[in-house]
Amino acid sequence: MRRVIIFIAVLLAFVVSSNAYAADFKVSPSGGTFGIGKTFSVDLKINTFGESINAAQGKLQFDPNTLEVKSISKEGSIFNFWLQEPTFSNDTGVIEFIGGTPSGVSGSSLQVISIAFSAKALGTSDLVFINASITASDGSGTNISGNATGASFSVSSSGGGALPGVIAKPAPEPVPVPTQITRTPVQASGIPAKANIKIPLYPNPDGWYNLVSNFTASWDLPPDISELSTALNQNPNFDVPKKSEGLFDGKTFPALDKDGVYYLHVRFKNNVGWGPVSHYRIAIDTQPPLAFNIDVTTGVKSDNPSPKLVFNTGDALSGIDSFKIIIEGEEPIVQAAAATPEYILKPHPPGAYMIRVVAEDKAGNGIEARAQVEILPIAMPEITSINKKVIVGTDDRLIIKGTAIADANVVVSIEDKDKFLILQNEVATNKSGEWEFRLDKELRRGDYFVSIKAKDSRGASSFPTEPVKIKFVEKPVISIFGLDITLRDLIVILAVAVVLGALWFYRKTLLRLARSQRESVIISRDLKNAFDTVKKDVDRIAGMVKKDIPLDEKELEVNVMNKKIGDTLDKVEKYLDKDIEQLK
Repeated sequence: MRRVIIFIAVLLAFVVSSNAYAADFKVSPSGGTFGIGKTFSVDLKINTFGESINAAQGKLQFDPNTLEVKSISKEGSIFNFWLQEPTFSNDTGVIEFIGGTPSGVSGSSLQVISIAFSAKALGTSDLVFINASITASDGSGTNISGNATGASFSVSSSGGGALPGVIAKPAPEPVPVPTQITRTPVQASGIPAKANIKIPLYPNPDGWYNLVSNFTASWDLPPDISELSTALNQNPNFDVPKKSEGLFDGKTFPALDKDGVYYLHVRFKNNVGWGPVSHYRIAIDTQPPLAFNIDVTTGVKSDNPSPKLVFNTGDALSGIDSFKIIIEGEEPIVQAAAATPEYILKPHPPGAYMIRVVAEDKAGNGIEARAQVEILPIAMPEITSINKKVIVGTDDRLIIKGTAIADANVVVSIEDKDKFLILQNEVATNKSGEWEFRLDKELRRGDYFVSIKAKDSRGASSFPTEPVKIKFVEKPVISIFGLDITLRDLIVILAVAVVLGALWFYRKTLLRLARSQRESVIISRDLKNAFDTVKKDVDRIAGMVKKDIPLDEKELEVNVMNKKIGDTLDKVEKYLDKDIEQLK
């Protein structure tokens, strides 16, 4: 039931998915001419270009005046779930379907449905897609459909009706006749050597391919060769008849109509006679491996950080080549096929992980299985003791004590206010689960945050604790009423005292010496200069206090005091200016 729900959700994602253009629909054959009353079949296929898919939908249109759908077959389809069964209407000329599979599949010629048509009346009918979507097996329902290539069929007056219930395959696509070579061959002293056959579409005769198309073979012609003969069948040791086809250095052959192993045979002739037969193997496999499941030996929920995955499947033709293990956000792991394929994950932190395993055969066809694995956390450690204030420049050190599971490690992490990791160390617990961490290095003055987590011998870990704020502060010079005064604070206090004394002195001097207009002008000038100097000093003091480091409560009070002093200076200046004007 769960798979069905997931499948339906993926199918519904057609309406919101983005298009990555990675998979094509195609109709095979792409065309043909049939007599009235003839019945023929058309296959709808998908080429995924290496991508894994799990659903597709399509809507095709044909001319109901020219063609008539007799039936639609799902035999051999890659889909085993149908949100909308393949249907057709000979009134509107429409064919529709929505299909999918819980397992991802890939290949170049994946069968979807087969449509049986009957040639109804003279004319031409295009079979075209008016809607097409192919969904990637990525858990997000991404639409990766690209081209959707239809077909065109003609109905002629030639030919008779087909036997009832018999579906005739259309004629194969035509292949060009090889270009004949005319030359005078040189005389040979012995029979020809074997032909060196080359096929670009199938370059490795020992490999497997999922490509089905007309293909061209070529060979080098020695100067003594006058004739040759070819044959294409599934007999590896076929003795090509000594019947000349002429002389040519390449020939196009029709597409192989079914999966299996084929052989192209070529034989040369010279003036001495026919030479031995050269055999070229062509192996075709367009179907994906069998569907399979992933078995998690430790269970889908466990505190084991390295669960063991066991999986296996088979392939009818080419055989399994490799398995690709994919965990979101990590590099895929590819391992060769084995008797009992399995994989042990590297240690992972607690959390849920979607694991995908893609089985690929030797022809490049793939099928995917999925498993949801949840790694549970172990017990979280506790902090029982921590000094939240450390005095720099002394023997004072950060010391943290706590408890955790016995015979494990506690990972201590320290970050700055910007969540940048300053350091991370591990300490072992004893048999009682007790542990102690001592920071031997001195950190810069400021605020920091400490968090811890436990980790056992398997690599399993707990969730980290909530961060605890700690402070690295300067050594106080004196304490007054429980308030620690540092050297920096003392400088500020002394500076404030100097400022207040200067104000008192300037005020007294002004009142004592302002006996004439000339003296008042001089005092006004000097007082202005003095105030500029005082303001510069206050600004300098502010710069000393306002460092780009976290401030504690005491420093904040000093800054407030400094601002008040500046405001007072502005007021006093106004008052003194007023006194001077009165003296004038």
